[in-house]
Amino acid sequence: MKSVSIADAKNRLTELLYEAEEGQTLQLTRRGQPVAVLLSEADYLRLRAAAAGSLNFAAWAQQWRSELPAGFEGISAGELERWREL
Repeated sequence: MKSVSIADAKNRLTELLYEAEEGQTLQLTRRGQPVAVLLSEADYLRLRAAAAGSLNFAAWAQQWRSELPAGFEGISAGELERWREL
């Protein structure tokens, strides 16, 4: 990821926007510390959709857990270890 100071970005905003439109992600820094990211609208929408999907998964998981039978203790460590080997 390309890193650009805020001062430099102010002077080159149009150029940097073209780079972002072409898919280049730009990290904006202040005194060498990252403070923001400039990315294309397409990348932003993709990230928003992914985040929305994870929220939907979280809601699904919560619903699924609420429907489990009483006394269900989950997956044992042994089962989990066997799944890792697959």
